[in-house]
Amino acid sequence: MPTPQPGTVVSNAQTRAANLTTTNSNEVPATKQFVVNATGNLFIASTLNSTAGGSVLPQEAENAFGEVSVFFAALTKAMAEAGTSLYDYDALNKLVSSSGLFVKVTDSNIQFESKQSGVTLSSQLIQTLLGLSGNLASIGKSLMDMIAGMGQASVSISASSDSQDKKVGTIIFVCEYLLGAISIAPIVISADANDVKSVWQAGPCLQGGHTDVQLSLCKSVYLFVPPAFVKQAASLNEAMSDPEFNNLIESMRSVIAAPSQATAASKTTKKDS
Repeated sequence: MPTPQPGTVVSNAQTRAANLTTTNSNEVPATKQFVVNATGNLFIASTLNSTAGGSVLPQEAENAFGEVSVFFAALTKAMAEAGTSLYDYDALNKLVSSSGLFVKVTDSNIQFESKQSGVTLSSQLIQTLLGLSGNLASIGKSLMDMIAGMGQASVSISASSDSQDKKVGTIIFVCEYLLGAISIAPIVISADANDVKSVWQAGPCLQGGHTDVQLSLCKSVYLFVPPAFVKQAASLNEAMSDPEFNNLIESMRSVIAAPSQATAASKTTKKDS
């Protein structure tokens, strides 16, 4: 694997162990419960306590997460009817870019290394990509089909005549209701199809035994704005038109536009000389 570029996140056995041992024990995070659908594309997490009937999400959160499920179902059907795989990164990127419901937040490169397979490998990927920790075996099983899909898609893409620079990818919707706040963060994961093909043909990650997995992954994090949230923009526009709010903006703008003291002093010195 090439030397990581500046800003690249390196995830291997050593870095994962170091992160565990350097965790500040004084920090007490809220207990987060999460579930994942069968394909591994929809994660729903909550800090609500469980009851006999399970954790009950507020109606607002249920509606928002429901819209994510509908959007993903439509996306899946559209890609199938267009004759492309759900793991075709180019097609996926076009849909995300043109929908108007996604706002990109960050791009990062990840150098992922592992000597594990199956559920353990899936759990390590979840920890690296989503930042989740704890007993991940149950949702690791759901991610296995996603890994298999990317591996099989990479073989098909690499077999085409225009496979150079082709990527495989997938999208994971992380829907969270944390301490009263709703957050929907789609994560698009992509990798070079030929790299994934090499790893897959060396020994599919779902098989038993150990294998050396080395992958350069690109992780793009977005904010997803459900249509129901867009309707709330009317009250936001009304608040932003308030005269006092505009006065506050103008005072901040004048501070930004004013020359710094160092710049003003430099100009004075040059003038005197």
